[in-house]
Amino acid sequence: MRIEDGRPHFYKLIHGEDVKMHLRIPPTFIRNLAGEISGTVTLTRSTGGQWHVRVWKNPNGTYLEDGWSRFVRENKLGDDEFLVFRYDGNMQFHVKIFGKNGVKRSAAMAKEKGVVSCVKRSRGRPRKYPIFPPPAGNGENSKTDQEPESFTSNFPYFASTMTRSCVERSFLLTIPQTFSNSYFPTTRTKVLLRNLAGKAWEAVCIYHIRRHYISGGWSGFARENSLKVGDTCIFELVQRNVLRVHVF
Repeated sequence: MRIEDGRPHFYKLIHGEDVKMHLRIPPTFIRNLAGEISGTVTLTRSTGGQWHVRVWKNPNGTYLEDGWSRFVRENKLGDDEFLVFRYDGNMQFHVKIFGKNGVKRSAAMAKEKGVVSCVKRSRGRPRKYPIFPPPAGNGENSKTDQEPESFTSNFPYFASTMTRSCVERSFLLTIPQTFSNSYFPTTRTKVLLRNLAGKAWEAVCIYHIRRHYISGGWSGFARENSLKVGDTCIFELVQRNVLRVHVF
């Protein structure tokens, strides 16, 4: 798709929960990224703000994954809203948002919806792990005062925002499909969860209806690390079936 000044564009309709967790880049658009695909893309809007989103590739396609749900949340995207992505080169996308009525959102409309613009991070070489040292004290939890969007790592990782089903009710954590399909088998598997202090909890990764979930010892990890609804956790796969967990 090419409109306006000839730069490549693609569009997406927001509908259902899956697209709010990760967004698939159209396969025919990927050729526009030839030689430029890296681990992170930057999304910008004319109303201000900058969002860094992790790119995941698997046999099913190329996805915007870690950081995408934050973009959705902070721009208060809802079903049947329409996005146009303009590729500016160097893994930079400018995003326009159109409401259900087909009208492009303006700065005034964004303010009315209560949209949050994130603070721009200074340009430069991405930071590599470790950027969050183990906390001082007795090390009973892994909470950090850093911002999750500043996190980078040499290890594969995914992010998850805690809901009631994660930390209050069923104590079941859903692993994003684009991550689990690449790193976990489709059988019941023991996994080890470690906080930044090095304390470990044994849990179980289960596979059900094409999705992976962490159960079993996850409830103990959640309680002992004082996880609450709204907390963001980043899970690094530092070894086979070993996840280091950062809590924000």
